[in-house]
Amino acid sequence: MTTALSKPLKPSVPPHHYHANQVRTKVFVSRHNTMTVTEKQILEQCANHGITLGDVRQTRSHVIIKECPFCDKPTNNKADNQYKLYVGVGGGAYFCHRCGSKGSWYDFKMKLGGYEVVGMDGASEMSNTRGRRKATTESPSYPSRTSFTTPCLPMPSQRLAAIYISRLLDEKVESPVLEYLTNVRGLLKTTLRKYGVGRATYNFPSKEQQAGSQPYVPAECVTFPWIMRASQVAEQEELRGASYEYKSSNERDCDDANEDPCVTRRIKARAFQEKSWQRLDPPGGGWGLFGFHTVPQDATEIVITEGEYDAMAVYQGTGRPAVSLPNGCRSLPVEVLPLLEKFEKIYLWMDNDAPGQEGAEKFCKKFGRNRCFIVKPEHPSGVRVPKDANEALLMGLDMNEFLDNAKQVPHDRILTFEELRAQVLHEIMHPEKYVGIPVPSLPVFTSLIKGFRRGEITVMTGPTGSGKTTFLGQLSLDFAEQGVNTLWGSFEIKNTRLMHKLLQQFSREPLPVGKPESIDSLNALADRFQNLPMYFMKFHGGSDIDDVLDAMDFAVYVNDVEHIILDNMQFMLSRNTAGGSSFDKFDIQDIAIEKFRKFATEHDVHVTLVCHPKKEEEGARLGINSVYGSAKATQEADTVLILQNDGRRKFIEVKKNRFDGTLGMSPLFFERKSGRYTELPDLDPNQQQRTVKPAPVLSPAGGKIQARALSSRSPRASSIQVSDEEIDTHWDSMLENSQD
Repeated sequence: MTTALSKPLKPSVPPHHYHANQVRTKVFVSRHNTMTVTEKQILEQCANHGITLGDVRQTRSHVIIKECPFCDKPTNNKADNQYKLYVGVGGGAYFCHRCGSKGSWYDFKMKLGGYEVVGMDGASEMSNTRGRRKATTESPSYPSRTSFTTPCLPMPSQRLAAIYISRLLDEKVESPVLEYLTNVRGLLKTTLRKYGVGRATYNFPSKEQQAGSQPYVPAECVTFPWIMRASQVAEQEELRGASYEYKSSNERDCDDANEDPCVTRRIKARAFQEKSWQRLDPPGGGWGLFGFHTVPQDATEIVITEGEYDAMAVYQGTGRPAVSLPNGCRSLPVEVLPLLEKFEKIYLWMDNDAPGQEGAEKFCKKFGRNRCFIVKPEHPSGVRVPKDANEALLMGLDMNEFLDNAKQVPHDRILTFEELRAQVLHEIMHPEKYVGIPVPSLPVFTSLIKGFRRGEITVMTGPTGSGKTTFLGQLSLDFAEQGVNTLWGSFEIKNTRLMHKLLQQFSREPLPVGKPESIDSLNALADRFQNLPMYFMKFHGGSDIDDVLDAMDFAVYVNDVEHIILDNMQFMLSRNTAGGSSFDKFDIQDIAIEKFRKFATEHDVHVTLVCHPKKEEEGARLGINSVYGSAKATQEADTVLILQNDGRRKFIEVKKNRFDGTLGMSPLFFERKSGRYTELPDLDPNQQQRTVKPAPVLSPAGGKIQARALSSRSPRASSIQVSDEEIDTHWDSMLENSQD
């Protein structure tokens, strides 16, 4: 048995078939969620889809629609058939008392408009359900799910998790994995067994893409099963419009299984030595919470942690029920929300850093603020604060005290200094942790803007064909490789062409175009690329601004998107401005900018918006007033970037920086083999220590220009001072250096 298990598991289906059935038909919203859907928003949504003000009635709690667009049968103008569709003010949930159609505010918008967001695998995150009625108007009872035809998402063999546990805990020779879990992580064998932690060998796509290299490499992994009740799997599948039926052979022992057995929804595997290697088995399966099967059926409180080790540490240190998020601090799949509906109090113990605390506050909105308590360990001066629950366990601290001192999230509209004191002082003491998401591939550029921060908007412009999409593609990959959920809205380039460009940038090497013999290595590359948290809107060309905002709203709620790229404003608004005067076009663009600004602030996401420049002489240097339209775009923006290109040189210039005022420019050199930009010319390997002449950086106060020296390893600040007149000479010499 051991020999068979040691054989690495390789996907049995092509990567592009992994998520063939991942079509969402319902979006779950917790009843604890304090959404603020206003009467005005409901009426605007109706008006955008042909339901006029004369076709609705309004009460303090509902907007009632005369003709339900989801009913199969016409009303025939009979009074008793009309005004049956109720949409709730506040929560946005809808219900038709005639056809039985019901759902969340996101379901209502989705069924009316059919907007779509797709993942890296091309699978739709929502189906175009305009005018489609549910397959049944009654909620089928568990376990019979015969009214749906969509197949259940794949699940692992129910014996697999048990075998993995045995490999870790029952073999006579103790493995390095078990030694790590017990000695380094401080976890007891009883804790590991209760949570079902195991050991297995899995294949991972190789990072080496040279000819003759293996496309997949085996790695020893720690396995974390997502175990839940069969009825809970059935509930998740029903939200997809699918069916799930369990068989007795699928049953797994639980503390109180009774007639509702526990089954393994999915297994998360993390490489023991290469921490960044993770995979979910089977591909394309459903979502769950690690440790959920350990929670007593009558529990009313639960602790949710960022990682698996933290959940086990909380249970071991306090005896309280604890589970971990399936994908860290940046993602909370809506599929797991139904599992948590019954709990009256939820403790969120995330890592004690900026991403962890931001994630905790963001997830509170999904769970419902009123029942969420955030754990922020604090200690007297001079005592080190644990970064997570596992470290608190290793330090021997009183973890119950941390949980008892957890506080609710303050109201997002009313704050006091006392509520923000700890965060303000932490920012003062550790400013490097709050500068925003960096761009590792462009360190000089990052040093100028100090990263991309949530809640801000960046406007970017540059001449046509200068490489704006290439630059933003590289940025989006840098974000996604750091685990930042990123959404693309490409209105000028089709998604397939954009993904082709992104795949080459991700590879850092030319793609094997027209080389069938390289299909294995290309599939391995596609597997790694597909795992990036990147999503795409299914819009192209002219699009209604409100439809785009609806898709953005959906992606933020369902996919926890943190950065949105819209490329570009003029293509997006072309449908809205057709036939209008120049004044009309400017006015429409100003309204769109205002909406994007409001969206970024209210949803705490970063929006990067591409705007074409005004018509300028070819090769002329662009300024902040070169952005097309009125001054609204640059006024609302927190950061303004200009990709300058005069035919001989190219650089990204920061013309506005509301964060700390630093302005300046960073050189860009295009690498044709990778399709990426670098800040250094492509030097001979024997000249890697060579220093290129300094790139100018404007000081926040303006006036003199401080130069920044560029080396092949890391940019170092220089005290060299140059005048405006010396910039052109500097760039000319840099170009000469790059051609030596």
